[in-house]
Amino acid sequence: PGTFFLTDFLVRGFRGTVWHGLGLDRYPQLKDEYFRNYRRLVYMTQSDTGELVEKAQVIAQLLELPLEVRPTGYGLLEERLKAWMDRH
Repeated sequence: PGTFFLTDFLVRGFRGTVWHGLGLDRYPQLKDEYFRNYRRLVYMTQSDTGELVEKAQVIAQLLELPLEVRPTGYGLLEERLKAWMDRH
């Protein structure tokens, strides 16, 4: 709760998967409603690419949320997510 998570997949396809998927391309005023309870955006980077981090920064600005970048790699994603959530 309060955290919107991004992976490489969601960063690459944010416009289609999230923006268009939620209808924000047609009703941008709904953005505040959809993201009202989020306090931060956490990008769990699976690959080390600056281009995707830059895209995540644009998404964070668009959603008006502070961005945290967490390197996770591809292995043990579920375990790392659970452990991180238990700490926060």
